[in-house]
Amino acid sequence: MIEFNRDVVLDILYESEKRLTAQAYIKQIALGLSISFIQAKKVLKSLVDEQELAYQDLYGATYVAQNFLKPVKVTEHFFLKPSNRERQAGPGEIDILIDPGISFGSGHHPTTRLCLEAIDTTYLKTPSRELTQNSMGADIGTGSGVLAIALCLVGIGQCKAWEIDPNAASEARKNVDANHLSNRIFLFEDYMPACQDQFSVICANLRFPTLKQLSSLIQSSLCQRGVVILSGIRQWEKQDLIAHYSKIGFTLLWQKDEKNWSGLIMKKG
Repeated sequence: MIEFNRDVVLDILYESEKRLTAQAYIKQIALGLSISFIQAKKVLKSLVDEQELAYQDLYGATYVAQNFLKPVKVTEHFFLKPSNRERQAGPGEIDILIDPGISFGSGHHPTTRLCLEAIDTTYLKTPSRELTQNSMGADIGTGSGVLAIALCLVGIGQCKAWEIDPNAASEARKNVDANHLSNRIFLFEDYMPACQDQFSVICANLRFPTLKQLSSLIQSSLCQRGVVILSGIRQWEKQDLIAHYSKIGFTLLWQKDEKNWSGLIMKKG
């Protein structure tokens, strides 16, 4: 078997701006490692055989993605795992049951991991926020429901989640049920309305223009000293977004970059 730099090969996939078919990925592996197409094909096969990567059928095409058909550690405390797989959780570890689907938030994208890292940092690594049964979270554009689920699993009492895509909403409901949180997570197939001073934390994994447009809604919906977790922004967009939220009374608490994407935690007041 050909020896290769595993990190280089995986970074080609994880840093890609778009999903890669097997053919496209093999070509990029060959280029990145300066090897033949046949050798690159063997490299991909080895990673699939090891269950590091998997083939994903989507809209009639086959793509390569990180394998989430087995438990995957995404932060210090969070693991994502399919509902049909068993795993013995260690001390302090939290399993989020997410079955593979087409909705955003399966863990494949850096912005999802950054949001989970932000939740981990806020409530588990250096917990400085008092959680009560009455605490309320929000997830705008919930996708698979993973962030709403994570908020409840760290101790937020209830969470409201909004999603305008009916397919994503359907998947999110299934994931919420799999985590036994249907009595604490309330999913709405709609845009988020004004919710004056209602939430102690809001998650929004959306693109830069949308996050700017929603800033007033987020500001008014958060309780005083509540936090907003933002991602879906490029590294070169983050300073503009930080400045925009700072003008309406937010303070930056945390920031992290991954694969040219950024995640933020900002506090109101």
